[in-house]
Amino acid sequence: MTLRIRDLEMPSEFVLAQSIAKAAWKLPDLEAPSVADLIAITHAGGLTAGAFEGREMLGFVHGFPREPAERRTQHSHLLAVHPRAQGRGLSTRLKLYQRRWCLARGIGLVTWTYDPLLIKNARLNLVRLRARARHYLRDFYGRIGGIYADLPTDRFEVFWELESPEVRSAAEGNAMPEPSLGGAVAFRAGMPPDVSRVKVEIPAGAPALYVSDPPAAWKARLALRRRAEALMERGFSATALVLEDARPFYLFER
Repeated sequence: MTLRIRDLEMPSEFVLAQSIAKAAWKLPDLEAPSVADLIAITHAGGLTAGAFEGREMLGFVHGFPREPAERRTQHSHLLAVHPRAQGRGLSTRLKLYQRRWCLARGIGLVTWTYDPLLIKNARLNLVRLRARARHYLRDFYGRIGGIYADLPTDRFEVFWELESPEVRSAAEGNAMPEPSLGGAVAFRAGMPPDVSRVKVEIPAGAPALYVSDPPAAWKARLALRRRAEALMERGFSATALVLEDARPFYLFER
């Protein structure tokens, strides 16, 4: 059956989006996105689009206007794919639909946040889409439960320059070189000021790690927090998530 991505129209479709969010993130009702808010934000100039096979919605993306400076920007607040449809590349297709939607309306920048310990999300955002993480936000949403258990909801904030050569090439499906850790030094206190590439290892296994080993999850969260904040304060951005002998490393570059 053909997959189609389109803007949501009927209230019942926004209800489906809410149910997908609950299934994907295992959120309690109190933390699930409000159907009324999704509808109102879309009506006021936001985007809510779903991926459909026939009448079945498999995933959705939701964003709203953001004006951080003089440029037109959208903040992409929600992206979810139902667990039974994950692994089919729907997240990428939803983001590329969002890119086309924004460019058609003169919007050249999209921002969003994600949990930096989720390797699949990091690979999608930084490697497949070529966005860049510039800010570290501590416990951004407070404790929300679901797949995040009792862990602080620290987030990377990423910036997706829709018309940059790298982003355009990736969006067009061109083969992109796999990022390399070549020349990157391991993070340590007191690094020389001229260092331009730094690697930071994170554990594999999130989000299951959040429930299976909470102390290890807390340790990993705080370790990345200290290192990412120190690097971003010095002008670094996280530009890739690289797997080296099955060990995940963030690459930070100036």
